[in-house]
Amino acid sequence: MISSSDKISRREEINELFEQLGEVLEQRVEALLIGGAVMLELGLKDATKDIDVVCRSEEDKETLLGAVKALGFQIVGPEKRHERLGVNRLAVKGGRNLDIFAERISYDFSLSDAMWQRAVRSRSFGSLTVRNASVEDIFIMKLIANRPGDAPDCMALVSVGLDFDAIYEEIESQYRKASEQSNQKIWITYIEEGIARLEDNGITVPIGEKISLLAFEYHER
Repeated sequence: MISSSDKISRREEINELFEQLGEVLEQRVEALLIGGAVMLELGLKDATKDIDVVCRSEEDKETLLGAVKALGFQIVGPEKRHERLGVNRLAVKGGRNLDIFAERISYDFSLSDAMWQRAVRSRSFGSLTVRNASVEDIFIMKLIANRPGDAPDCMALVSVGLDFDAIYEEIESQYRKASEQSNQKIWITYIEEGIARLEDNGITVPIGEKISLLAFEYHER
């Protein structure tokens, strides 16, 4: 069984949870694993409290929420540290969080086909199929989230070498897509803030100026 400590320090613990979910799921669900859980597997992080997954549809999210409740997780509302993120319900058990998104990650920044295709590893646990997000997409989402620990995680991601062209292409593509409300693109300012924080710590982010131009464009709208 998963240990009772607050943080997960072994990828086997994450896989065990996914195996349990796959056994109780009523139908097949596909999800993208993002954040600290992937970094833990890559050896870029020692432990993580949050397991963040993005489902491909609202239906998949509701199905997955039903499965985690069957495993004894409590479903609660988001905390202040999630205020920039498009997660409205968390599954909590033993001091750990399973944050479940449905397509939308922050305002109109969402799980794109490109992000799904960039995923670097796919594995099945019964009725649950999980793909690991690319380090490039994890970097983007951590810049947006700005939760405690996200800045050090971004530094660790930069250290392994990132395809900044792919990162900018994803950001610009999502920024340019149509949206009914202009404030839905406020996430671009979060990315600009995140990059500025890294640069203040001596980390060079080659796309910083181009991101600032997009953020300026947002403010001028």
